[in-house]
This record gives sequence, C-alpha cells and structure tokens, in this order.
Amino acid sequence: MAGPGGKLCGGMDANTLPQAGTIPREPEAGARSLSVRVIVLAVLLVFFADMWIRLACLITFVANIDNSVPAAPAMLGLLLVLGVNGLLRRFARRWELSRGEIATLYIMLLIAVPMASLGIIRPFLPSITALGYFAAPENEFASLAAHLPTWMAPQDPGVVRDYFEAGATEAVPWAAWAVPLAAWSGLFICFFVALMSAASLLVPQWVDGDKLSFPLATFNAELVGVSEVGRGAGSFFRNPLMWVGFALSFTFNAFNVAQSINPGVRALGLSYDLGALFTESPWDSVRPLTFYYRPEHVGFGYLVPLEILASTWVLYLALKAFNIGGRITGYNPPGYPYLERQSLGGYFGMALVLLYMARGHLGRVLEALRGGSREVPGPLSPRLSAAGLLIGSAGFVVFCWAAGMRPALAVAFLVSMMLVAVTFTRIRGETGTPSNWAFPFGQSKAVLLALTGTSYWVRNRDIASLTVLSVMNFLSRGYFPSMMAYQMENFELARRAQLRRDTIALAMVIAVVIGLWWGYYTHLEAFYKFGANVLEGGTTAGGYRTSLAVQEFNSLSSAVVAPSGPEREANVFFGFGMLVSIGLAMLRFRFLRFPLHPLGYCLASSYGYLLWAPFFTVYVVKAAIVRIGGAHLYRQLIPLFLGIAFGHFFTAGIVWGVVGALLPIDPARLLHIDVG
Repeated sequence: MAGPGGKLCGGMDANTLPQAGTIPREPEAGARSLSVRVIVLAVLLVFFADMWIRLACLITFVANIDNSVPAAPAMLGLLLVLGVNGLLRRFARRWELSRGEIATLYIMLLIAVPMASLGIIRPFLPSITALGYFAAPENEFASLAAHLPTWMAPQDPGVVRDYFEAGATEAVPWAAWAVPLAAWSGLFICFFVALMSAASLLVPQWVDGDKLSFPLATFNAELVGVSEVGRGAGSFFRNPLMWVGFALSFTFNAFNVAQSINPGVRALGLSYDLGALFTESPWDSVRPLTFYYRPEHVGFGYLVPLEILASTWVLYLALKAFNIGGRITGYNPPGYPYLERQSLGGYFGMALVLLYMARGHLGRVLEALRGGSREVPGPLSPRLSAAGLLIGSAGFVVFCWAAGMRPALAVAFLVSMMLVAVTFTRIRGETGTPSNWAFPFGQSKAVLLALTGTSYWVRNRDIASLTVLSVMNFLSRGYFPSMMAYQMENFELARRAQLRRDTIALAMVIAVVIGLWWGYYTHLEAFYKFGANVLEGGTTAGGYRTSLAVQEFNSLSSAVVAPSGPEREANVFFGFGMLVSIGLAMLRFRFLRFPLHPLGYCLASSYGYLLWAPFFTVYVVKAAIVRIGGAHLYRQLIPLFLGIAFGHFFTAGIVWGVVGALLPIDPARLLHIDVG
C-alpha cells in the first residue's frame, strides 16, 4: 500500500535529498569510533554543557539552549572538537580524532544533552517533589502522597523544602536522593532501550524500503564532515550560499537581541499577532492566530515535501473553522474543538498505518526469531532488537507495578507513548521538523482517563494507580516520546559515516547514563543553592515545569473529590482524529496525486499554531524555486536554507546563550529565545 518509492504515496519530493538507501558503504570497525577517549570527552563535554544549561536556562533564563534540535550545547561541543582537531591535524597528528570518533562523540552529545533539558530532568524533579512541598489543608496532596512508595522521592520534609527554598548550607543531600534517582534512572534506561529497539526494528523498512531522506541526519552529517549535499567532506562550511543563509539568521537575531537591550533599536521581533485583526464575531473565534518568525523551521522546512508543507498550514487553518462553526451553531463545550485529542487520534491512526505498511518486514523479523534462515538487516539483530523491546517494556511495567499502578494501566500508558513515538519519528524522518514538541504531549495519560472516566478508579478505590500515573505523566509531556527520532537519525548518521550501528547503540546507552548523571548534579546543585522556586523564570512558586506539576496534582485532587465519567465529546474527537489520519492515508493510497498528507494533519493538530506560518512561508518560496529552476535549482539552494537553520542555532542558541547569560543586566529585561 505504499506509493512510489515505497513511501506513503510519495513522501518526499523527487527533487529532495539523496534517498537514504542509495548510499552503499561498508561499516568501519566499531573500536575505531567508540574509544576510551571518546567516552572521556563525552563526560567532559556533557558536564560543561550542563553547567551552561544551568546558567542560561535556570539562573538567567535567557534562552532554552537545550530545546533546539540539534541541541545548541551539543552543536557547540562538536564545533569546539572540530576546531581543536584541525590544530591536532597540523601539529600533533597522532592525537587527532578520526571521523568515526567525531561522529560517535557527536551522537553521544545529541543523546546526553537533552537528558538535562526542560523535557526530561527539569519536569521530572518537580513531579516527584511537588506533592510533599505544596500539600495544604485545601488540597488532597498529602493523602495522595501517602499512596506512593518511599523509594520514589525523598521523604524528609526538610530535604524537599530546601530543594524549593534553597538549603542553609547549599549542599545537596545526596543520601536522601540516592535511592529515588537510582530507581528512576532504571526506568529511564528501560524506556530508552525499548524505544531504541523499536527504532532498530523499523530501520530496514524505513531506510531501505520507504527510502526516507532524514533531513536532520543530513544536516548532522554535514556538520561532522560526511557530505551529502556538497562536494566533499567539509564542503558545508566552505559553501558561500550556506554563509548567506547564516548571515540572514544572524542579522534577524542580532537586531532582536539589540532591541531587548536598547528598546530604541527597531527589530522584527519574534512573532506577529494576526488574531488581533479579527475583532467581530464569529471571526474573532480564530484567535489566537500568531505568525511566528522561526528561522529554523523555515530552513529545515525547505527540505519538507511540498505536499506536507501545504497540508500543515491548510489543515491548521481548516481546523480553525471548527471554532467558527462552533460559534455560529452555539456548540462550544469546554475544550472544543479538542485539538490535542484530535492530534492524539491522528498520531494513533498514523502509527497503525505505518505498522501495517511494514507488515511484510515485520513478518520477516518474526520468521527470523522463529529460527528462519533468512537474514534481516538492521542496526541490531532481530533477536537483540526483540529482546531489548521486551526487556525494556517489561522493566517499565514492573516499575509502574512496584509503584502501585495496575499493570494493565501501565501497559496502556506505555503503548500509548510508543504509538506517539512511532508517528513522531516518521515525521522527523520524512520532514526533519526541528522540534521536540510536534506531538500531542501530555495526552497519553489524558486519553486513558477520558475513555474510562476517573470515577472508575475512584469507585474501585484505586487512587494509587491515578497518583502514580499523574507522577509519571511528565514522560508523555517531555522529550521521551521524541527520543526515538534521535535514535533513528543517529542510526542513519552512523550508516552514512560508515560506523557499526550496534556500536552506536551501545554509545547511545552510555550517553544516557552520562546525561542523567551530570543532569542530576547540575540541577540539584542549582536548586539547593538558589531554590527551585526562583529559578527558570519563577518568582516564589517555581518556574513553568513546577507549575505544570502542581496543575497535574490539582487536577488529580479534583478528580478524587468529584470523580467524573468518560469524556464523551473528547473521545468522539479522539476517534475523529484517528479516522482523519487513516482516511487521508487511504486516499493517498487510492489517488496518487491526492494533495493532503496525513502527516500534515498530525503536525497541524499538534504543533500547527507555531508551524503554520513558517511552513506557509517556505511553501511559497520553495514552490516558486521548483517552478522556476526545477530540481537542479532546488538542490543548489539547499545549503542556503541549511545555513538559515544553522545561523539561527548558532546565533540564538550558542552566541546569545553565552552572551546573554553573562551580561550584567537584570534577566527580566533580556530577550528570552525559545530555540526549537
């Protein structure tokens, strides 16, 4: 049921990047890439990256440098290594890192740095401490906390209080944190291994069968010197068009930064509120409607197929028609039109379509597991991939069960997040959308409770399951569902760099351990020194991640006091989203030129508010380029648009992330750039 080239009826344009399956290379020995010095360098670079994250994201709050894809600290680490390696090549060649070592080190940074980000450790810590600290007579936090085992969080009230308010000695009480951090680290590693194993099982179908182009892997390959769009290793940094694009992003960001320091400077800003133009009913129901200026999405958007670009902004504006229709008809229940639930349904439907498309390959995997003689290619052997998926998933479920959650609910929660991860990874493989958030975050838990109603759990006196699910909801609201995309892209980067992908799998697991280790250290050290209440933009009650945890437990308290039944309207729109994505896929199977793509619907309903404007912009530009110059001109201009993305990451992420964090100015006056 795949279209031309094996993709979903034409996934990428014919004029796009080289197809992933068209670059035959023999892998080099794994020992040449994962060496002791690579691991040592990873430990050191991740430490300095996390200390930078601590300063820029927690203390001064000038830029979420850990939010970009690729993460700005990982990119800076690579650039520093490339610079030092160039000097070693001239003056001390025996110490020079090989290309394989550089690629492996960068892959480890791409995995390790996000561990200390606003998507993993930063929402994790308040999720396990907020119940104890914010307990009050007017809420149910204390009774809810009683349902949690003692190993899930520090039990000493003083330890928790000092985490939020800063300790008198500013010292981290590591003894109180040792058991909780060890237990949760086991869960994180199990989930990571399960995702990586699932990615390994899908690689042969998506790379060799569907021939996805993996634009982000192409960008990363250019950075490490494995050229795909240039004329040889290192050509990316020697291409004048790349520097033209770089200059455009640099100028855009420089004026915005200058305006934040001196308001007299004129600058474009970060967005324009189109919703303000609609003041009359029913048209004012389209608000908010914001035109975001996001150079990274314009840069990588150039590599997105025209049909997905068009589908995203067209379907996002079409979804706004729900608001207008609701206003006209008077149907406007709370939450309408349930975009998040539509999005989750779309993601589920798309995942089922993708698994169905891969049924032939998965059948060969099952045959190999039963002892068949046919060899199945992939980063890991079928047996190792299946074992990793089963052991990682079992570890996840056992953790939930030991914490007090019903195993059936734990399995449903895990499967929900895995289906989201599959669709998100496909989106990144086909479009390269540089975002960790283009998925219905937080909805994996919400849909489970919407289907059953909270009254089911309260009636059966199973408050423990609800409490553990609420504590763990940060997993579906943070980066973990997107980690599978990183893994798939890293497997593809390893293939292009001629590295053994089983060695890269080991390197990524090591990177998770390093990232968690330094992430715990830098965050807890900052919180016990300054207090979590005043960091990450917080005033007296914590930053955004803390407020999300409190909001989560307030919702749980309300559900316990006043339980509700299944959410009929939300469930209907969840089913509607699933039917739309499956229906669009079937139409594309039946009509090869059908213009709307199901991945566009997934993006429009999940992250469309931010993506529609840059995708509309690059759609107009790309369509004109293809019409005027065809595939040749399109390919010639790829470095220009990659330069736009690189320039934004470098200027807004690296330069402003360093300079802004060090400026002796009140942080409240500084421009906060959310890179990614």
